Amino acid sequence: MHVEIVDPTTEPVPADWEIFRKQERLAAAWQADALTAYAWCAQRPVRLAVVRDGGQVAGVFLGDVGGLPARRGDYARPGSLPLAGWFDCRLPLGFNPGFAFASRLDQVERRAVLKAFEGATRRRLGRHCLGIVYRQVCAGELPLVAGRFRPRVATAPNTLLVNRWSDLEEYFAGLPRGRRQRFRRIHAEAAETTEPLHAVGTVDPAQASRLAHLTDLKHGGGRPPIPLGYFSRLNGESGVCYFGHREGDRLLSFDLAFDTGDRLITTVTGSLDIRDGGRRDLYFDLYLQEIDHMIREGRNGIEFGKGMAELKQRFGCDLIPQTLVVAPW
Repeated sequence: MHVEIVDPTTEPVPADWEIFRKQERLAAAWQADALTAYAWCAQRPVRLAVVRDGGQVAGVFLGDVGGLPARRGDYARPGSLPLAGWFDCRLPLGFNPGFAFASRLDQVERRAVLKAFEGATRRRLGRHCLGIVYRQVCAGELPLVAGRFRPRVATAPNTLLVNRWSDLEEYFAGLPRGRRQRFRRIHAEAAETTEPLHAVGTVDPAQASRLAHLTDLKHGGGRPPIPLGYFSRLNGESGVCYFGHREGDRLLSFDLAFDTGDRLITTVTGSLDIRDGGRRDLYFDLYLQEIDHMIREGRNGIEFGKGMAELKQRFGCDLIPQTLVVAPW
């Protein structure tokens, strides 16, 4: 097998990355141009890897190299690596693992692809890398990356809402009475006081970046703003869905979600604080919009991501266990 590992800030992403992404129906979150835009403004150096077997792509991997914590708001210098750190194999700005295999491969073949990737990563990153940390690993993927001398740590669960309704009214009807009344009121008020954006394909990149950054700061985050290029490169891409609320030309709230054809996967979110002209409870209505979209489009579920698990369970979400696996050299 041949493995090609690139730094998207200094090297071109192989053309067959995008061909593979579309063939395997990977979410647009894997789009090469968007990942490159993100890498230029990331706190940690990003790497992408393509594993080929007989000239065909057998798997793709991505993640970033973490060392000592970066200073608040700092960007990674293009081409740089920490003196020592770990390769965090994960999907940036999401809640899913950073690896995907060709659907034609069986479990044994996938392990061989994984082994080839690990060997190439060790050679490419050298002394700067102590091993690989596989993040956001679900039960079905755990046998691939786990091993006898690979510690496992249970992490915060992902949240999944399984579709079992014919329309939004049926969804509301299945909720406890008090919650049903509140959610209906929130949904109606949002439609009356704002212009809801329901699964639109584009959003203003500058406003989206600003709202996402304000929301990150509000929750104690310290990462740099998501680059405008990340949103502009996703704008109009198949499977990209923005949900949100607008007042005139001003974006009040938004969720970036990816529609894979099977399910909806939510990722980046942002909202304007009430003190700055925002509206109360728009965050809840984003969920209701996405649930409505899931039902209308016949998707089997929505991944609402990590964090605020108790709140998301009030919408009917199940908790999906995820594990961190450490693969030291």
